[in-house]
Amino acid sequence: MISPRRRWTAAALIVGLGWLATPQAVPIYDGIGQPDEPYRYVLPPSGAKKTAAATEATAHTAVKAGLSTSGLSVNTLEVGPQFAMFLPLGALAAKGPMVNVTAEPVAPTDQPPGATIDGNVYVVKLTASGGAVTFTPKAALAVIYLRATTADQPGPVMFRRDAVGQPWQPLPTSRGGADVYVSAMNAAGSYALAFSPSSKAGAAGTPLLPLVLIGGLVLLVVVVVVVRLRVREA
Repeated sequence: MISPRRRWTAAALIVGLGWLATPQAVPIYDGIGQPDEPYRYVLPPSGAKKTAAATEATAHTAVKAGLSTSGLSVNTLEVGPQFAMFLPLGALAAKGPMVNVTAEPVAPTDQPPGATIDGNVYVVKLTASGGAVTFTPKAALAVIYLRATTADQPGPVMFRRDAVGQPWQPLPTSRGGADVYVSAMNAAGSYALAFSPSSKAGAAGTPLLPLVLIGGLVLLVVVVVVVRLRVREA
């Protein structure tokens, strides 16, 4: 059985190659030309900078033969996004013509044991007119990204729970950017980043996602060069 870490690592590679292959320009965050804006809190702490309201992420996909017919890249509108999610084609099963995906930012109401939530909680909902939406085996490649309020290290770990009142559960987490963290996404529910002594140890390793994307970029460049050489020879 493929481990969850390997699954979402593979998903990150797929997403990265898709970004690299797309003809449209892809915004680059944490860079000189377009640095991140200040974090947008639903309930700002004392001393936080005044910002616009945190944004909600929404997307939808048609359903055919009971399965979602397109891959979904869902993200909020901040620069850079405070929430992003990727669901591959066929990852969702539902009755009805359409599945709607929403991720709503809310203020934390309680904390994971021994930890402190960093920023907002994002409540992910999957709905369809025909009833419940479930995940298929293809959802093993689904990933979720959350932006932290700080790039300080050691970083936070992602937590998830089904609903308010349910216990928070830590997720295997990797650093995907200066202040972005990524984990597998295999269920709807509430997601948040949180700091704790134990979670800091889990998130302090070498950033995994940048290495994966760099490897994908190198592979893509090699393929393009080989194809062009063959065309010239022909």
